[in-house]
Amino acid sequence: MNTPHILALSLLGLSIQQALAAAPAPAAYIEPPMVTVPSGEFQMGGGKPYMGEAAPDPKALPIHKVKIKAFKLAKYEVTVAEFRRFIEATGYKAPDQCIHQPNQGWFGQGPTQGSWDKNELTTSEFQPAVCIGWAGADAYAKWLSKQTGKSYRLASEAEWEYAASVGKGKPGFPFGEDVDQKRICEYANVSDQSAEHAALERFGATYQGFMGGISPCDDGAGFASIVGMYKPNPLGLYDLIGNASEFLQDCWSENYEGAPADGSARLDGDCKQRVGRGGSWHWRGKTATQRGAMPLDWVGVIEGFRLAQSLDKPADKRSAPTALAFEQELKQAQSVERARRASLQPFPQPPQGLQLTQGGGKAAVQLTWAASPDPKVLGYHVFRSDSVGGDFVRIASDVKTQRYVDEAAPARKHSYVVVAVNRDRFSEFSAPVLTADQVHALPGRIQAEDFNRMDQAFVGKVAPQEDMEDAGGQAGLNLTGGAPGIAKDSWTEYSVELQRAGNYRLSFRVASLTGSKGLALSVNGQQVLEQTVPATGGWKIWQTVAAPGTIRLEAGRHVLRIRAIDLGWKLNWFELELAQ
Repeated sequence: MNTPHILALSLLGLSIQQALAAAPAPAAYIEPPMVTVPSGEFQMGGGKPYMGEAAPDPKALPIHKVKIKAFKLAKYEVTVAEFRRFIEATGYKAPDQCIHQPNQGWFGQGPTQGSWDKNELTTSEFQPAVCIGWAGADAYAKWLSKQTGKSYRLASEAEWEYAASVGKGKPGFPFGEDVDQKRICEYANVSDQSAEHAALERFGATYQGFMGGISPCDDGAGFASIVGMYKPNPLGLYDLIGNASEFLQDCWSENYEGAPADGSARLDGDCKQRVGRGGSWHWRGKTATQRGAMPLDWVGVIEGFRLAQSLDKPADKRSAPTALAFEQELKQAQSVERARRASLQPFPQPPQGLQLTQGGGKAAVQLTWAASPDPKVLGYHVFRSDSVGGDFVRIASDVKTQRYVDEAAPARKHSYVVVAVNRDRFSEFSAPVLTADQVHALPGRIQAEDFNRMDQAFVGKVAPQEDMEDAGGQAGLNLTGGAPGIAKDSWTEYSVELQRAGNYRLSFRVASLTGSKGLALSVNGQQVLEQTVPATGGWKIWQTVAAPGTIRLEAGRHVLRIRAIDLGWKLNWFELELAQ
């Protein structure tokens, strides 16, 4: 829709229908507003995995000198409005499945029905075009080149880093190191306070403890933002950090050994994966040197692209007419969005003094907290994590008093937080409170997730159909890790009460794709056995493994610790039985 022309004609007294008929037909394509990036040399690489870490990122080594020819780079990421012209003109078959539906496990459930124009999180024509995959970005660039006779393409990794670091090759952000990320929200759409609020409000998902956590600032956007809403870098480029991760030309290489020195794309690596740069709204701010890879068949809601243009002839400083018209419409959309953000009430302060009471032989847990002094607070939400270190899920909304009783509390040790709520937003989590240690009576079976303390352990779900290959499994939860299987040296602790002394047999319910050196069991700090884990046939095929021999245990209270000697396995439950 040619909005500026329609508005002008409407002001002359024409109806909207007459204005639509009189307005010129939209162009078949939109050329992006471009910025000329001057030639130069810089030291590429040498960044850190996350800001503040001491060790350099091995993927960004060795540091090497690169000479960059002058080129143009789009001011903004390609938007839905621009990509729509491509689809309408060519009938290009874009993916109709996309990883785009967050839940308590974020994007862990795989692709579902969703596309570049119909997905869970895209609500504006001026947000980045996502759910397209690398092939969609490459096809768009080739189409626009053919339409305009110009050399549009995806940027090389060297060009992107040069532009993002403003030719300085700095490992930090374009505006400085900002280790605490308190300024990042001025320049980038990242996982900040607004992202945490939106994720919890809409999906029950949290950034607490997730891949770097929350940047301590507010950029105003919960998910992908209309492009160009934040400060540009000194070259006049927007959203290089945050918003959407950007597909680049380069095939993936594990490091910079043998990388081109002329700024061209590296095409001798693993071309089944392509480089992505810049992070997204879903992550804490990425630096100008941080690298990532995405498989060619990956189609997700976080990944988009911007265009580069080779200078086959002297740079034309004039903007294309379609680029000027696009920016005029974009400014109107930005103005509306800025007004919306400005109207939001500030985040309230989190509640103080959260306390927990349990006992009296009942499963119920009572929570109390101090009233918020903020007169705009309308109530409170209560969240519960069903295991130590697990994700918080909202269990009560708009509680009007400073008291809540959880009648359905799980028996295992778990935690609670409370947030204060105003008209538009709710606060950060209060300081969490934990229930008392769970004590397991033995002999008997202990579910793996029923631990009291842990390090680097995660709780996953076991679907009933996962156990069809082998009878005897417990559907529900299991002990796992950030990657498939438990992380090496992670551990969990369990308090037990033995009814009688004796020699005990142990068995473990496990799943493993390849097998593992497995686990070690300690009692009161003393290791008593090691147990290997066999290959069970897959992560969803569970098998009961009996430990050889027995261990001697005395009657009374003990602390059991299960430590992962090696990664590559999952645990559903373990059992101690008195030997005959």
